[in-house]
Amino acid sequence: MSNPSTTKGFDLGDVLAIASVHPFYSATPYPPRREELPALLANFRESATEFKLSSFPLTRKEALYKEIARLTTDRDPRNGYRQENYISTTGGGSGKGSPMVFAADSQENRQQRAATGYLLRSLGITGPGDWVMTMHVSGHLYRALDLMAEVFEASGASVLCAGSQMEQDKIVETLIEYQVNAIAGDAGQIMQLSRHISTLSEDKRRQLLINKVIYTSEPMTVAQHSFLSSLFPDAAVSSVIASAESGPWAASPAKLTETTKAENYADFVYDQRSMHLEVFPFAIEDYQDPDRVDAQPLPDGKKGLLVQTSLQRLRHPLIRYVCGDVCSLHPLPETIKAELSAEDAPHYKVARIYGRDRRMSFDWYGEYFEFPVVQEAMRTETWGILQYQIIRRYNEGDKSNLGIVLELRVLRHDEPGTISKEEVTRELRKLFWVFENNEELFDLRYLSDYEGFLRSTTGRKVINFIDQAQG
Repeated sequence: MSNPSTTKGFDLGDVLAIASVHPFYSATPYPPRREELPALLANFRESATEFKLSSFPLTRKEALYKEIARLTTDRDPRNGYRQENYISTTGGGSGKGSPMVFAADSQENRQQRAATGYLLRSLGITGPGDWVMTMHVSGHLYRALDLMAEVFEASGASVLCAGSQMEQDKIVETLIEYQVNAIAGDAGQIMQLSRHISTLSEDKRRQLLINKVIYTSEPMTVAQHSFLSSLFPDAAVSSVIASAESGPWAASPAKLTETTKAENYADFVYDQRSMHLEVFPFAIEDYQDPDRVDAQPLPDGKKGLLVQTSLQRLRHPLIRYVCGDVCSLHPLPETIKAELSAEDAPHYKVARIYGRDRRMSFDWYGEYFEFPVVQEAMRTETWGILQYQIIRRYNEGDKSNLGIVLELRVLRHDEPGTISKEEVTRELRKLFWVFENNEELFDLRYLSDYEGFLRSTTGRKVINFIDQAQG
């Protein structure tokens, strides 16, 4: 198990000092290299310069990734952004073109994974004696497989990694052969395996020893939770939350997932030594000046937009980042606090996540899709799309509502200069990351006129995005 002293984050003052000379937050052209950090911090301390978090404006994804796009491809030897880093790819509907990447210092990345593993062990999610099979896979660049494997290792568990070509029957055989007791993956992958297991004979199912399920990337519905409980009645269902920008930062132990499964939110425990959170009013999205610093965070218990300042990111700081989640902050329940060490309990807190701010993005099958990226793609002239509508819904043929379908309705013209419907289909599948493992949950419908679109009840307008399967 990681030594608790190694799982604590950096001092907030040091993080803000480096941020003041980082191109994310200043006019400095290049981030510092790793070997430059000690001298920079020593100079700041010597000058007794004080930095306050409130003096930094909120950081938006658009501005951040504009700077990242420049730094990622600049091969100047002074560019610390291309040196000694672990590269995380972000979702955001970036199937059209290259995905955006966020660099974290490789040593800091290892330390953060150790800290998250320590959090999982402290909360009783995974630890020594657990054998975990993780099924986090994707078709292109992806971080979740190695990320979660290392986090589980840091918690003390032993890990098996299921490859993208591993068939469901083979996964079951491996679970039985190695007496695996925990399965982990995106919520969609967990449900696919669970549905397969439910079709097996009673004798086969009795050979499975699953008593822990850990899901990531997307929320589970009440129906999905109920199905897991019926299939694995003794299994503790937990969750981990992470992003390319912040890395893994919080977890929801079984006690919390069980009590909140029927709610429209999920409670995650985080360590304030690793992550500083603020919640701001929704009105900040209406600010015209991106550098305004006069907005005040809301008190605990009030719902708003989650803003993250990572204490695990020093060389490439994440300061007051508007991550797109709707959240409120709460004290740790006494039932969980009682099981923690006296050293850790005062530092743990609950972030109540209500999902994405639907004005900014939506999620499907473990990926987040940013509305501006999707909208830009739909305006591609050669695609000839006149109108589109995205509907996130339950699977109509699945009475148990276990599968979340992404339905896409498209009306297009075929004037000269447009590509064929088959080519558009390929582009749309690429945009929404559709592969063999999730294509049954992608429903693309080409319409012949506007009558096939769902409309608002007031102005009869076509709504571009409709969520019929929230939470």
